[in-house]
Amino acid sequence: MSINAAIIYGTETGNTEYIADLMKKEWNEDIDVHNVLNMDLAIFEQYELLILGIPSWYDGQLQDDWDEIFEDLETLNFKDKIIAIYGLGDQQDWGLYFVDALGALARKLLSQGAILIGEWPIEGYQFVESLGINDAGNFYGLALDEDWQSELSEERIKTWLTQVKTEFGHLQQLKVA
Repeated sequence: MSINAAIIYGTETGNTEYIADLMKKEWNEDIDVHNVLNMDLAIFEQYELLILGIPSWYDGQLQDDWDEIFEDLETLNFKDKIIAIYGLGDQQDWGLYFVDALGALARKLLSQGAILIGEWPIEGYQFVESLGINDAGNFYGLALDEDWQSELSEERIKTWLTQVKTEFGHLQQLKVA
C-alpha cells in the first residue's frame, strides 16, 4: 500500500532536518519532505498522512518557523487528518521543558479534529517535566534528544515509523469497512 505522505519540519540547528532525512531514507517509499520555512500552508492539506517535526527551544518554546505559522494553522482543515509528530529536545539541560513544543503542536491539532498516531513511551528518557505527554502517560509522538541520546535516534526512528505505518494502515482499513 502506497501512502500519500509528507514530512514537514522546522529547524534552527539542522537537527530536525537531519531527522527528517533519516526518516525519508527509512520510509522505503516515496515521501515528500518540506521545510515549514516559507512553505505554502496548503501543503498541509495535500497529504493523507503528515509527519511533523518540531524542536523545543529553551523553556519549551516553539521553533521560530513553527511559531510564525502556529496561529495560521487554525485556518486549515485538520478534521480527521492523520498526523504523527516527532519532537526534539534536550532532556538534560532543559529537563523542565523536554519536548514541550511537541505537546503544544499536538494539542493545537487535536483541538482542530486531527487524528494523532504514533504516541511513544516515556521510558528510556530522564527529564523533569514535559508538556509533550498525553493523558495516557506517553509522548504524543516520537521524542528525540540529539544532544544526549543521539545514538538511540536511528533505532527509535525505525521502530516508530513501523508503528506509524501500522497505525495508519489500521485507520485506512476502518475507513473502508
